[in-house]
Amino acid sequence: MAPTSISRRIEKSIESLGKNEFEDAFVHLFPAIDKTAKKRRPKDGVGARIKGFISDEEAVITAVATNNIFRNITIGDVDFPTALYKFGRTSIVHEGELDERLQINEQGNIQIGKVWNLPASYITGLIVSVIVAPENIGEKINENIEITLFAEQHKANDLWGQLDTIQTKICEVFRNDELFK
Repeated sequence: MAPTSISRRIEKSIESLGKNEFEDAFVHLFPAIDKTAKKRRPKDGVGARIKGFISDEEAVITAVATNNIFRNITIGDVDFPTALYKFGRTSIVHEGELDERLQINEQGNIQIGKVWNLPASYITGLIVSVIVAPENIGEKINENIEITLFAEQHKANDLWGQLDTIQTKICEVFRNDELFK
């Protein structure tokens, strides 16, 4: 499979993240998430497939973002995939900016409630989840970008489609072989 817009969008998202331009990172990231999710759930509508993908990969996203695993967090009637979709993707597409209920910070703080204030590392977790998705095995980015995961450097181009490798590493780090069963 030849590289597609997924890898171009991921590369742009990484560039924006490196400049702490979080909204721009999301502008590029959400189309890559959607295109990946559409490969996985071709019959689902955009909201269902994006939220489904984020839900599927929530353990990977949070492990990369926080060195902890958080799943099924719901505040009121809003869970993590819904918060990202509704306050992130939908707001950017329709309003041109992140909803005030989704904020990204550089301090590494997490606040979940009326406002979902997440560390920038969550964007990294989302980027990694797209890169390692099995659906994206043939993708490549132009630059030889490296990503630090669990204190180890990895060439981004070596990670495309390697979900099993990342899940195995997460199980090793957390000393729990049952995390993805």
